[in-house]
Amino acid sequence: MKTRRAFAWILPLGCATLLGACDVEQPLPQCTIGRGEHAVRYTLVSGSGACATKRAEKVGAQIFRTPGSGIPPTLVLKPSPLAANEGRDTANSVTASGDFTTEYPGDNEVCAAPDFSEARQLVAQGDGTTKDLRYQWSNVRVQGSAAIPGTQWTADLVYSEGECSATYQAVGMFPAIQCVRTVGNTVERDPSICQQPRPGLSIDPAFPTFCEETTNLCVLAGEPPSLIAQP
Repeated sequence: MKTRRAFAWILPLGCATLLGACDVEQPLPQCTIGRGEHAVRYTLVSGSGACATKRAEKVGAQIFRTPGSGIPPTLVLKPSPLAANEGRDTANSVTASGDFTTEYPGDNEVCAAPDFSEARQLVAQGDGTTKDLRYQWSNVRVQGSAAIPGTQWTADLVYSEGECSATYQAVGMFPAIQCVRTVGNTVERDPSICQQPRPGLSIDPAFPTFCEETTNLCVLAGEPPSLIAQP
C-alpha cells in the first residue's frame, strides 16, 4: 500500500443547492472523501445471527495522496467498533485501506476503489473471552461530482464476528450527525436535527436524510447520488 500525505478537505455546505440554482457546469474535483466520521447505513444481503444485526454506525474516512504525482489516492476507512479498541490489539489494524483506480472521477462522476485490506480487532469481553471483529470492504464507489464531492458513497461489506459472517450493502454520508438533543437531564430523539444547520460541520441541506431509529444517526435516504429535487 502506498504511503501518502493527508489531503485537506473542506465541506462546501449547500454546494449542491447553489450549483443547481446557478446551473453552471463545474469541473470535476480530484477524487476525495469527507475527512472525518461518516454515517453509514447498512442493508443486509445475506447472513444470520449476531453478524446480521447491523443497521447503521459511524465510520471514519480520509484519503492520502502525493500532490502533483498524478497517482490515484488511497482511501482509508476506520469503523467505530474497531476504533473504540484502538491500541489494545496492535497485531491487527483498525483501518482498511484501498487505492482509487483514477485520480479524477470517471465519466459517471464516480471514484472507484475496488479492493481493500481487512480491518480487524480482537476485542476483550467482560466475561474474559475475546471477540474477533473483521471488516472486509470492497467495491467502494464515492460520488465525485462538484455537487457531491466525496460526501456520498456506497460499498459492499463482509462483516464477521468469529465464525459468524454477514454481507451488507453500505451507504455512507458525510458528516455523521446524531439526531438527538438534550432537554434537561434527558436525551431525546429529534429527527428534525438532520436538516438543521449547525456550527462547524453540517449535512448538506440538499441531501435527503432520515433518523435511523436504532442508532439515532442521520443517514442518507435513497442511493447515491441522492439529492432533494429543486423547484
